[in-house]
Amino acid sequence: MPPWSATRSDSARRGSEAEVAPDLVTVGGLTVDNVISADRTVALAQAGGNGAYSAVGALIWQPHVGLVSHAVETYPRATIERLQSRGVDFGGVAWSGERLATCTWFIYDAEGNRAEELTSPPESLAEAGFPTDRLSPEEIIQWRAVLAARVAPEEISYSEFRDHHPLMPAQIPAAWRNAKGVHLAPSQPEVMLAMLDHFAPGGALITADPGSQLATKSLDEITPILARLNAFLPSEVELRALVPAAGLGDALATLAERCPGSVAVKLGPKGALVWDRAARTSVPVPAEPAKTVDPTGAGDSFCGGFLVGLVETGDPVTAARFGAISAAKIVAHFGADSALPADRAADRAALG
Repeated sequence: MPPWSATRSDSARRGSEAEVAPDLVTVGGLTVDNVISADRTVALAQAGGNGAYSAVGALIWQPHVGLVSHAVETYPRATIERLQSRGVDFGGVAWSGERLATCTWFIYDAEGNRAEELTSPPESLAEAGFPTDRLSPEEIIQWRAVLAARVAPEEISYSEFRDHHPLMPAQIPAAWRNAKGVHLAPSQPEVMLAMLDHFAPGGALITADPGSQLATKSLDEITPILARLNAFLPSEVELRALVPAAGLGDALATLAERCPGSVAVKLGPKGALVWDRAARTSVPVPAEPAKTVDPTGAGDSFCGGFLVGLVETGDPVTAARFGAISAAKIVAHFGADSALPADRAADRAALG
């Protein structure tokens, strides 16, 4: 019997070619993450990834969203099936029989800041003698020290796998070239440039989230990307890295000199600031009230909602309101697919 990944690849692509091509596409990763939330709850092996979260952020508003990504054998099948059944088209996903055990840990503090450079398999927590449901503050400090001391050069995390297997335009169904809107979740610069080359000729409105992949570079280095975007959506940390020693408004103004599209900064529970070119000032957009369970994916889902709003209205401030509502849906749950199904009528009513 052929491996699951091969059969899924064939059926997904056949299904995508046979159905109506999606108007909206997100490009990004599919990862499995370990989370310790701000209230110290442990959630192991959560299906996520910036591609999945941004697709769900768009799916809050529209019933059909294409995904360009790379799925390995160990990405949870139940999540894939739920995303597909709710409207995510996996026709742009490259499938692999690779099995990965190592996940990134997202460890949040009370202010919502997170540590995210530490990795291990989910079972490592129990093997080290820690509880797997909830940790005390002292146990979190001890566990972080254990993770920092781990040496496992043979392990490959989901993020590292994606770096070694970059997304390529060749995996995207031909009919998707005419998408109305495309969001580029954090990716290596060469991947973003290849996707711009692929989608821009079809007239797509293209947005991007820099992530650390772009935020660690200079503005001159990323200007070839900025100059081709319809919106650029860094987090506060990324904006300060790209334009150091500047206030948020001045930093947005600097980005706007290089990006012809909209620029906005995501501020987590404080909402977002959107640069108004005509008035040369930043416009605050508040966060949507939400009971935050897990902030993982909030920025990605904001970007998915922002894409929908920008395609539908052309107004970045309104688009940020779409994004804020998408983010509020995501943070109320663990995992990328837990916010589904969407109540689109109620969400549109919330726009006012």
